[in-house]
Amino acid sequence: MLSMLGKLLLKLLINGIILVPILMYLTDTTFMGALSATYTFSLVTYIAVDQLFLRLTNNIAAVLADILLTFAYFWLVQRHFFDWSLSFTDMTIIALAFGVIEFFLHAYFQKDRGRIGRHSFHE
Repeated sequence: MLSMLGKLLLKLLINGIILVPILMYLTDTTFMGALSATYTFSLVTYIAVDQLFLRLTNNIAAVLADILLTFAYFWLVQRHFFDWSLSFTDMTIIALAFGVIEFFLHAYFQKDRGRIGRHSFHE
């Protein structure tokens, strides 16, 4: 359990350091708006992709799922919650940055094969 919490905190820290400045640069959002959007998205992807999808597939498939979720999430956020003006290019930049981050995080998460099996959901 503590290992899962540590991995989640690592993901939140890295995503916050990289994605918040990108969002603040590409949109006219405040620091708190970018932080809340990034952390909500990171929690969703940690549960859906890192804890479920990554265990059943490989790193590349999980990164592609992360990229697709990035497009969907930030399109919904900019359309319905914040008055951002993200273009397709802006969302591509965010999705690719998130994909690169997630590629390395997934590789780190999958290192410990002895404790986390492909089909076991406990540590």
